[in-house]
Amino acid sequence: MDIGPKDIPESKYNLLRRLLAVIIVVLAAPAPAYIQAQEADISQDLLRRLERTIGEAREQCPDQNSRAYRTNFPLARLQLKKARLAEQQHIWDQSAAVSAFAGLSALARLAAGKPTEVPPGQLTELAYEADSDGSVQPYHLYLPANYAPDVAWPLIVFLHGYVPSITVLDPWLPSAEVCNVAGDNGCMLLVPYGRRNTDFQGIGEVDVLRAMHEVRTLYNVDAKRIYISGVSMGGMGAWNMLLRHPGLFAAAAPISGHTDMFRWWGWPRGQAAGFKRWLVEWDNPLDLAINLRNQPTLVQHGELDGLIPAEQSRLMVQAAKRRGLPIEYYEFPGQGHYIYWDLDCYQQAWSWLVTRTLNPSPKRISFKTYSLEYNQAFWVTIEDFQRWGQPAEANVQVSPDGSALRVRTNNVSRLKLDVMNAPLQKVEDFDIIVNGEKTVGRATANWDLYVSIGDPPADVPSWPPRKRKGLCGPVEEVFDGPFVVVAGTGDDDAENKQIAERVQRWAGEWEAFSDGQPRITTDEALTEEAIKAYNLVLFGTPQTNCVLARVAARLPIQIGNHRYQVGPTVYEGEDLGLIMCYPNPLAPDRYLAVYAGQYYGDCLPVNHKLDLLPDFIIFSSAAYDYDDANWYLCAGFFDMNWQIDQQLIWRTRRPD
Repeated sequence: MDIGPKDIPESKYNLLRRLLAVIIVVLAAPAPAYIQAQEADISQDLLRRLERTIGEAREQCPDQNSRAYRTNFPLARLQLKKARLAEQQHIWDQSAAVSAFAGLSALARLAAGKPTEVPPGQLTELAYEADSDGSVQPYHLYLPANYAPDVAWPLIVFLHGYVPSITVLDPWLPSAEVCNVAGDNGCMLLVPYGRRNTDFQGIGEVDVLRAMHEVRTLYNVDAKRIYISGVSMGGMGAWNMLLRHPGLFAAAAPISGHTDMFRWWGWPRGQAAGFKRWLVEWDNPLDLAINLRNQPTLVQHGELDGLIPAEQSRLMVQAAKRRGLPIEYYEFPGQGHYIYWDLDCYQQAWSWLVTRTLNPSPKRISFKTYSLEYNQAFWVTIEDFQRWGQPAEANVQVSPDGSALRVRTNNVSRLKLDVMNAPLQKVEDFDIIVNGEKTVGRATANWDLYVSIGDPPADVPSWPPRKRKGLCGPVEEVFDGPFVVVAGTGDDDAENKQIAERVQRWAGEWEAFSDGQPRITTDEALTEEAIKAYNLVLFGTPQTNCVLARVAARLPIQIGNHRYQVGPTVYEGEDLGLIMCYPNPLAPDRYLAVYAGQYYGDCLPVNHKLDLLPDFIIFSSAAYDYDDANWYLCAGFFDMNWQIDQQLIWRTRRPD
């Protein structure tokens, strides 16, 4: 590290020099008990200094989009987070001190206007500040030994496996030898943290996309040579990222990954309630296999894998080959799950990846999606569904001369085609055959071509808004954007205490799941600015939460004290609870979520609390289903206009 009076003000330089001397003392070992006590005091002093300096730096930095800020300030916050975690886990005080000093060093670089540089040939920790909960999240980046910023480099995004104990202090990282495989193939390597063990879905998927955005903003990445790979849980993550975002990656190399969660969990697909089936299928690779078109994939698995059977990969390969889609498969004979402990699978996968280049303008696109949240494949965007709760499919093919289109759809009411990035002639009018019927389409001034299918949506009132990308549910989506948890504070002290306890429990589970502390406030303290800036997560009822009381009359489910009415049907009982998401009447571009009544998810593992929550669910806290989720009495989705649709509701009786 090269810092000196030329880089930072004299006062800060002297402070850092003194702190460095302290670190040298702290790292000396062994030490008598009285010195250990002094070390603890020194660590606490360093932490206080770091915390105070972070606060000052945020206020004083004029350009928070600068490279110096984006590479240093989040890193300083991450080091503070690591130091506190080291203390909580009663790890050596030296560890906390080293993290604190590293944070102060990052702030010194920020004061000097110097970014943190990633040394080529070395996996380096970086960080960003998450929009969703405001937390700081790490990611790791490796640059080839011959990296030069004036050249666009291929990027491999590598997703890690499942480890129950993973933390920012002990992340799942590839070895130096594995990183060198990427470097030997002339590639940068990005290793997202993925918010611990999220299966790289929900907030974990957001983490991957944000880490990619940071690297593409800060470094010279070849947009046509971005690849996705991963092992075990990360193998499934690679499948999900590839199939939900067609056109983002040039190719994929999943290793030892799941492809069908119904088989993995042993759930009967045909017997699952409709809303649960949707919640599995919408990110189940096998159900999205058609999206492999134009996305070359090399799959690897161990023949004798006893953890994730090779059947999981074989099924996906068979599904792709039946459709004539580009896929290759290698099975390691006689080997088990941990083929990724050796270099062979990386050498084979990544040398294969770098021979592929993205074609952003394929002549034929096949795309299936369950949600408008994932509505784009290459130059085709599904803008509207005919019905919610069913998958939408689009198959678009361009004529050889680029003058005409053939379109086949299912459950799609409107498509947008990006003419500028499609292999189409740049003319105003196009001959189109839509589901067998001939029509003519005209491009807009921005070279967008809109194709309407069937009857247009009926006119609806201005409230609520129609479902769209960024506002279509289910509950999990509330937490992918900026959110704040709002505890109700009614007149009853006992109820207030109960709500506060549930909020703290929920916050603890969110932290254990996502490695981030959510923003928390009370209904009385919530500002109008916050209402417009965040998705609101309201705990309580209209009787106990004054924010919920303001909007209750505009929600489709009537909420009382352990009493919930859906249409004409009333559900009542001390053991019942409600969770629902809906557009916020006070800020229609934001969500609100309601947690009323009993607590949900007692029997669910911490990384699967949100998986089976549709748009709304009324559940029992005293009974559980085959999947360890609370027994539902009434659950389902709102329609395209956020209204109750009896065909999208599933009901059961209370179990005996």
